[in-house]
Amino acid sequence: MGRQSEKLEREAEGVRSELAGSLAELRSRLTPGQIVDQFTDYAREGPAAEFLNNLAREIRVNPMPVLLIAIGIAWLVLATNRQSGMAPHFDRNAATAPRDEIAPDNSITGLEASPEERSTWAVVDG
Repeated sequence: MGRQSEKLEREAEGVRSELAGSLAELRSRLTPGQIVDQFTDYAREGPAAEFLNNLAREIRVNPMPVLLIAIGIAWLVLATNRQSGMAPHFDRNAATAPRDEIAPDNSITGLEASPEERSTWAVVDG
């Protein structure tokens, strides 16, 4: 049993050292400069390059739809900013009047009132 556990410990240590080596190699490959270089290569030669070339061609050929889209997006952004600036600000510490001072007790509504009570209500036209 002791030899088996020693063997497993040696194997685990070997796997750990291989993993540490792999991680060190990955760290050396993934420097920020290399990532930027890979991204620019992808943008120049990959599917992104084709997309950007097609987009530039469409903008040259049809500038009006792109202009209208840009105006719509700008309008949306401005409207959103304006609405958020106009939002009411409530002071939670402000004193408020009791509910019965704000409005009369409306516990009897038109649905709950009897026909006799409803006939006494004044109807204002106009």
